[in-house]
Amino acid sequence: MNDSFTFVILTPDTIFYEGEISSLVAPAVEGSFGVLSHHAPLVSRSDGGKVKVREISKKERFFEVGPGLVEVFKNRVVLLTKHVLELSGISTA
Repeated sequence: MNDSFTFVILTPDTIFYEGEISSLVAPAVEGSFGVLSHHAPLVSRSDGGKVKVREISKKERFFEVGPGLVEVFKNRVVLLTKHVLELSGISTA
């Protein structure tokens, strides 16, 4: 069983990030939620905040995103926002 999925951060201008990841913590309106492989489909509005991504290489990446939408599909999660910034502090576990 494949325990990874594709995560994409889209802005009106570009694909800011796209990669194969094993987990994601994303901001929603009333707090954050986690996504693992095989998560049920979901659409959530986001007020913005910090996003934590664990890549399949075990590296963790952090982003600060503005308000937008998060869509969870079968093997893909898309975060739509106008503003995004990658934060320093990439770590490995």
